[in-house]
Amino acid sequence: MNVQRFIGYANAYLINGTVLIDAGIDPRDISEPDFKSIELIILTHCHFDHTSAASAIAEVTGADIAIHSADFRLLGDDYATASTLFGEHAPQITPDTLLQGGETFEFDDLRLDVIHTPGHTPGGICIYESETGSLFSGDTIFPDGGIGRCDLGGDISALAHSIELLAALDVAILYPGHLDTTDTGVSAQIRSSLTHARGDNSCTPLYFTHKLYK
Repeated sequence: MNVQRFIGYANAYLINGTVLIDAGIDPRDISEPDFKSIELIILTHCHFDHTSAASAIAEVTGADIAIHSADFRLLGDDYATASTLFGEHAPQITPDTLLQGGETFEFDDLRLDVIHTPGHTPGGICIYESETGSLFSGDTIFPDGGIGRCDLGGDISALAHSIELLAALDVAILYPGHLDTTDTGVSAQIRSSLTHARGDNSCTPLYFTHKLYK
């Protein structure tokens, strides 16, 4: 599996030149020569910094857009999409596929499993590729025990339960929605995130390196 990471305000990941996980804010951040080979854009949640460029990319590539149904209902809400934190209105996105969790996307030898992980947002999802143990975690968890904030309509109890699901997976590489990827003791890092979520009644984010987390 080939993964290209594009760093804007949030991370976006292009898998095998075909599947884009999250879209970022500016479509120009996705600048590889095989940009037009994208067939599917999977949005891990509805927040502006992960979704804003999705429609522009889909228009150029013809790719379908997929998002969980619970976050689809929030796409037009300036507050629920965190767009107000960026001084913007919610982006206009028309998904082609509404997810529930439990779906599998298959492209040739690529198999991506959708895991519903509410907490950061009601329709947050993670994407798991079992052959390489790759977990694309959106803003559910971050390296070194980080967790997504829950003060924009999230739920810390739901987040803790979601992280329990992730802790049961065999994860070798973590591809988070912010910060760097990591392949060192990932299972221990996920357990640390679970401990953090269980003990954090306010769901205060561990990292403050992005405006969204201030």
